[in-house]
Amino acid sequence: MKAFKLVLWLALLTGAIWFAVVLAWQVNDVQPSGSALVLYLVGLPLLAIGAVLAVGYGLRRRKQRAQDAQADAATPAARASADDGEHASRAYALHLHATAVNLIVGASAEAAAAALVEPERPGLHPSLKDDNGLPVMAAQVNELDTDAVAEALQALAGGEAIEHVFAQEHLRAIALLEPVLEELLGLEAAIVAGAAPADASPALVAGRRSEAAAAPKSRLRTLILVADAWPQAARQRLGDWALAKAAALDLPEERIAVEVVPVEQAIDAWALIDRIGQRYRDEVTPDRHLLLACASQLSEGAVEALQAARRLIGHDRPEGLVPGEGAVGLWLSGPPEPGQPASPDALELRALQRGHVAAGTSSRNATRQTSELMARAIAATGQDADSVKAVVSDADQRPSRAIEIASAIAATCPELDPIGHNLSLGVACGHLGPVAPWAAIAVAAAQARSEGGPVLAIGLADGEARAALAVMPVPPPAPPAEPERAG
Repeated sequence: MKAFKLVLWLALLTGAIWFAVVLAWQVNDVQPSGSALVLYLVGLPLLAIGAVLAVGYGLRRRKQRAQDAQADAATPAARASADDGEHASRAYALHLHATAVNLIVGASAEAAAAALVEPERPGLHPSLKDDNGLPVMAAQVNELDTDAVAEALQALAGGEAIEHVFAQEHLRAIALLEPVLEELLGLEAAIVAGAAPADASPALVAGRRSEAAAAPKSRLRTLILVADAWPQAARQRLGDWALAKAAALDLPEERIAVEVVPVEQAIDAWALIDRIGQRYRDEVTPDRHLLLACASQLSEGAVEALQAARRLIGHDRPEGLVPGEGAVGLWLSGPPEPGQPASPDALELRALQRGHVAAGTSSRNATRQTSELMARAIAATGQDADSVKAVVSDADQRPSRAIEIASAIAATCPELDPIGHNLSLGVACGHLGPVAPWAAIAVAAAQARSEGGPVLAIGLADGEARAALAVMPVPPPAPPAEPERAG
């Protein structure tokens, strides 16, 4: 529409020039030569159009320079005071003991990290089509048994037909969640029972017991994130299904609490991590958290919803979304009490940093603000930028996000390769919705454990919100102070 208006305006300008020239020739009874026709009817309009475009470009550049100068003058602290989401979080640390993922790039965080080094972009879905009848690009996880999930849900629902409650994308999301939930609940059940699962590493479980062994009155606070489009009845049935899974693993009912949380944007999931960290810092509690998320946009209804909202990728919408799906889980606790050893396999999540990039912000300003956010996340580790081993983000195929994260890495961590050390989940997995934040943390944890140093998890794919968090090995305990020697 903007281009059409520009063309129309230039056409009117050309017409006005022609009218003025012809009128002048008639009034002065001039018979123009061929060169005069070319000069006045072609050259003069082109000169006028060029002058108008040059003036417009200059004004836009002047406005952009003013915005950039204003952004340069604003300190992170000043911007932070403008919005609750942009404040520098009070220091805290969470201990991450285990992760589980189910994504198109792998069924473990380690496999996903390896696949994202050279990601394979999603292809065309064999059956899903857009409004024009063209195949839709989508990131689909194959071989999901939605029939078995439907049967389990139906058994819990009794006489109520679950097809009236769960859409196809809901069943796919739960099928993706099932192995993730079973794996992490199995670890929790083993710790509550005081016995290691048969296939678990003895050192791993022993380390967990030393730090996060279930106290007699502790509970596993289980939060399952889903998109806010899920109906309330579906959320209720999902919670019942998760409790049934826990009961099947002999996890006592009084030792687990399950809540299904609808979220509108991915930043809500990042903020939840922040609230949990603040809680562990402000109060001593033996409770642990199991953070789960599942999502799928692989159905006709989900694709139609994206298309109706003008968010589906297309030839005329390169900044649109690629439908994706997946599930992820994080098993975490607060740090051990003073004097207690930490698990040798635990990783620390340092205080979340949140920011905001306003709509219409230039690529340069977006990069600057994301770089500052990353710098704050690095500062929370107590180490310098050279110690960062990689960056994991939810950036996808959209040019704006790809440029922003690569440029921010180059500016903040010059020792890193902006391509080789840039693991972008969305490039291979598509749009993951509420799954993206915790999937980024899970993959960052795999990289931090493998590389033995801090890895940044970055959220920038969801609208204007930005988030950054450092995942790192637990620092060794400080050596005891040497007693002062007398004279």
